[in-house]
Amino acid sequence: MNKVTGIRSVDFKITALGHGVVNWNGSPNLTIMVDQKYKNINNHSMPKLRGYSNIKEFDDNGAAKFYHHPESIDFSKSKLYISQNCIRHHLFREASYNLQSKQLESETLKLLCSITGLIRGYVIPKNENKRTSPLLLTDFVDELGNGNFEQMGRSGSKEKEATKSGADKSNSLFSKTTFGDTKYVAYGSISVELIQFIPLCADFGRQAMIIDNDKEGEEVAKKLEMYIKSLTKTENESDIKAVYHKNHVRVGSIFNEGEQGILLNNTAVKVLINKSIEMLLNLSIRQGKGYMYVDDILLDYNDSNKMMRIKQSEGDISEELIGNYAVYYEGV
Repeated sequence: MNKVTGIRSVDFKITALGHGVVNWNGSPNLTIMVDQKYKNINNHSMPKLRGYSNIKEFDDNGAAKFYHHPESIDFSKSKLYISQNCIRHHLFREASYNLQSKQLESETLKLLCSITGLIRGYVIPKNENKRTSPLLLTDFVDELGNGNFEQMGRSGSKEKEATKSGADKSNSLFSKTTFGDTKYVAYGSISVELIQFIPLCADFGRQAMIIDNDKEGEEVAKKLEMYIKSLTKTENESDIKAVYHKNHVRVGSIFNEGEQGILLNNTAVKVLINKSIEMLLNLSIRQGKGYMYVDDILLDYNDSNKMMRIKQSEGDISEELIGNYAVYYEGV
């Protein structure tokens, strides 16, 4: 039985720096002190905090549904984070598309021949064409814990407004959990198997786009090849290949039952992986009165069976590309 050899994935550790909150989490119900009394409120802006719930099942007296006090959060346990969905949105925002666009069905090739189509992935609801993303990302988790509870209210010498009954309204108090300087750590991985093969038939339920015959498949391969060549200035264009075959079989399969599809060669895979790393290095987010930017990426060209070994032991990693990427499919 043939075995897959070579670099199976490119794993990485990201360090990012910033200030303030860029990924808020709405306004949960909480309890704060107002006029020497605890009051339930829902006008507190809360960032995303790892493992934090604003609800305690029972308070000290056995009463159900007790809301936490926002000023008592332990930021060493409930850490600030930026969700991987937020990261992916900003990472691919320059190559966005409308999921409801009528062009998706008729011009799927335009979507496939993009960094979104090849790296981010997509699903077209109407015909269920899809491209599974080879890029795995964890949430960006803050290591500094510089959180702070801020109580705010309407400023100035304005008089209190009155309610319909004539009573004074409150001072329009509101509060926020804010952060100072931040330092995020995240991990990710780019799957060589998922990046190198584009299925073009529905036999295994992962068709990237619809083709009617082998000639169309070869035309799609040429368009993909041209697009990948446009992404690099360092690789020899003649070395970049995208090969269509009507029966690509995964290495190690018992039967020669495969899929119509396009296989990218070693150089094409290298170009897409390098482009992905470049995008991650240049990632920055400025929103919600805060900012974040990627400061450093540590790479591991992983040829072992240990998924994300960089997370367990950085001493075992390979920071340089030595050898070729693994080949998971062959035309039969």
